[in-house]
Amino acid sequence: MTVIVLDANAIIMHGRAFADRVRDTVEDGVSVILPQSVKRELVDDVLENEDAPSNHRASAQSIQQLVDAGYLSVLAPDYATSSDVIDEARRRIASDSLPEHEVKADQYLPALVCELAQETPVQLVTGDRKLRQIVLDIATRKRVADQVTLRDPLTVL
Repeated sequence: MTVIVLDANAIIMHGRAFADRVRDTVEDGVSVILPQSVKRELVDDVLENEDAPSNHRASAQSIQQLVDAGYLSVLAPDYATSSDVIDEARRRIASDSLPEHEVKADQYLPALVCELAQETPVQLVTGDRKLRQIVLDIATRKRVADQVTLRDPLTVL
């Protein structure tokens, strides 16, 4: 079975069609993973913020409904065994225009993808070129690159 791991921009790019596309994908037998860090950023933080715009709250609630219904599986990497990968990803994502403390969900994706790829083929859905390169480099070093496919958000769901 192939597993699809979504980053935040993959969800945002699908807009209102996201929920229907996830349901169709899962009903076709594919497992769709929402990394815990992405859920925190797009769902939990928004729902906890009373000042969040209503359209953001509606999107967050829609994603939470997919989780509650079992269409999206929420997973996090094993922090104890993947701390080196997470630290490397955080350093490589950070830049002068993006202070390291602003790096959020993406720092955990390479670790999660590499962990999952040890057991099954994984498709990482992201439009972020820097994240793609980081995942490819780490997956190659971890010897799971043959199990990892990088996909554009608008071509998957």
